[in-house]
Amino acid sequence: MKKILKTAGIFNLLYYTLIISYAGIRTTFAGFWLATGTFFTAMTALPEKWLSRLKIPMGIGAAYFLFQEGRLLCMAHAKPEPGADYMIILGAQVKGDRPSRSLLRRIQAGANYLKKNPETKVIASGGQGPGENITEAKCICENLMDMGISRERILLEEVSESTRENLLYSMVFGGRESSYVVVTNGFHLFRSLETARRIGMKKVSGLAASSEPVLLLNYYVREFFALMLYRLRAKVGRIK
Repeated sequence: MKKILKTAGIFNLLYYTLIISYAGIRTTFAGFWLATGTFFTAMTALPEKWLSRLKIPMGIGAAYFLFQEGRLLCMAHAKPEPGADYMIILGAQVKGDRPSRSLLRRIQAGANYLKKNPETKVIASGGQGPGENITEAKCICENLMDMGISRERILLEEVSESTRENLLYSMVFGGRESSYVVVTNGFHLFRSLETARRIGMKKVSGLAASSEPVLLLNYYVREFFALMLYRLRAKVGRIK
């Protein structure tokens, strides 16, 4: 048991170092790897008999985690339905007036679909957060036009602050009966489509944009906790 914990601790600490070296110390969720690496390493100081009592609960937790991660990974390979009435590109961080890496990949994936499906309109969705000079929706719009998408096809939803709001406010344009393609990064697609169905979208499919390979593990682990929090809030009626 101690060998497993020691290995996990070293791996997490090394991955934390890789994350901050690649993307900076402010990278979202990076602190998780530092905290868990330190925690696992500290646990190796416990007596073996104490650790043996943790094998079963830790094993159950690990199995559940892997099951959910498998579902996230499978959804990341889903194919969108062609000829949708509307595409929704979910907003992500904008740095000043330029899209973050994750958002740029969403925009690129959306632009490729729109060029193959000329009748589909696109809803650029996302409000304005800290450090953003423009709304995420406007950033998406400007980049789509740079990629050759006509401004007449682009609708703006500029007030949302969460995935649920992205989808709920975007549905105002087409209603529940229209068909939608939701564009986001692969790790985020499972929760996005689950949310879309919960709010009443009857015809919805997903288009997964790629992600930074170095940060992929960080994204998927973070998304597990985001999904658990989303479901917990849904049960107690506190979804934003």
